[in-house]
Amino acid sequence: MKVLTLNLHTYQEIAYSNGDTIEVFLEKYMAIQRRIVEMIANEDVDICFFQEAGQYMYEEPDSFVHGIGIKKSNYVRRLIEMLSEYGKNYHFVWDMAHYGFGIWEEGLGIVSKFPIVDFESRYVSKEEDPNTFYTRKIIRARIEDKGGPIDLYSVHFNWKEAGFEDEYENFVRWVEEIGNERFIIAGDFNVPYGSEEYKMVMKREILGSKVLDCWIVANPNEPDKPTFFGDKISEESARIDYVFVPERFSVKSARIVFENERVSDHKGVLVNVEISQE
Repeated sequence: MKVLTLNLHTYQEIAYSNGDTIEVFLEKYMAIQRRIVEMIANEDVDICFFQEAGQYMYEEPDSFVHGIGIKKSNYVRRLIEMLSEYGKNYHFVWDMAHYGFGIWEEGLGIVSKFPIVDFESRYVSKEEDPNTFYTRKIIRARIEDKGGPIDLYSVHFNWKEAGFEDEYENFVRWVEEIGNERFIIAGDFNVPYGSEEYKMVMKREILGSKVLDCWIVANPNEPDKPTFFGDKISEESARIDYVFVPERFSVKSARIVFENERVSDHKGVLVNVEISQE
């Protein structure tokens, strides 16, 4: 199974001009989205985990997916629509975590070749006010294969100083409450490789087992290869985007997909993993 994680940077790669309508702005942004779609289509990716996936706050939803209002500007929806032009049919879920950059409902999404049979989202942060950037929500989508259900978690945690450790513990309790030992956790953890917070994740058992950092398994000689370009908050690049799976899964490969071109302030990680059938 090919798995992609990418923080989409909530439409921030092009400036939203005061003179633009949302339609004009989205037309400008389409070239960036097209590059992401081409990569997904060419690589035949099975599952995509997205963070900072926005939709325009001043627009009304025209559809609902698992009870969540989806707008025409929804970043994940637009990727799905473009993928269909390549003959690729995917399912998706999305939910908002907080407002971002003044005009966006910023959230998380999961895109899957497989039908999504169950969906849930939960706050893991102390804050639950959508008006603060420190409000963090995680989404779970369930798919099924011949081995049974697989739970997919798209995550976007706060930094250490803003509550990462408590948020991760809240998240692990959720996974253990669900009780499914076949899962994939992917996203922007906002803690760099080698940090005490990273070590905590690697030591923390989930449902009685430790997790594998897919990048390390596939690239043991490049443990800290950056997945993040750096921004106004942190100018230093770092590996902060991860795909974690149970120990009994088999990791075949992992690579950075947008290392030499910019579609976001994150580079995206593509992992090929064999899912345990037990």
